[in-house]
Amino acid sequence: MKNMQKAFSLIELLIVVGILALIASLTLPVVKGNQDKAKYQTSIINLHEVAKSMEKHYLEKGYYPEFSSWDEVSADQSPLLEYINDVPKADGWDRKYTISSTKTEYKLGGFAIPGKLSEEYEDYFYLTGVKFRTKTQMK
Repeated sequence: MKNMQKAFSLIELLIVVGILALIASLTLPVVKGNQDKAKYQTSIINLHEVAKSMEKHYLEKGYYPEFSSWDEVSADQSPLLEYINDVPKADGWDRKYTISSTKTEYKLGGFAIPGKLSEEYEDYFYLTGVKFRTKTQMK
């Protein structure tokens, strides 16, 4: 009897690689979408913490700190660092949040998920008093 070697043929290997590629192409968009949703929720939570620190500043000092850009909010000498451990520099996609604030009111803003999910997960805002609104609600 001949000694037969046991091995996979090239066709069998190509079939397995093709099946794995098909599975990956079906699951990667779902994983990517879930990652985007998680980044979006984290960005909202981070902005909520900044809004709460604005309110704490108001309660303690009697006025809101004035900012004209997010760089001022996230600077090392930001007055909000008394009330929050770390002011986020940007959202989950490295986009800076928006802010306009005076001594009597503020508006903090974040952006929608880029791409297809932007209609469902739209721009969001925190207004004076930690009031959450989306772009649709602002109209």
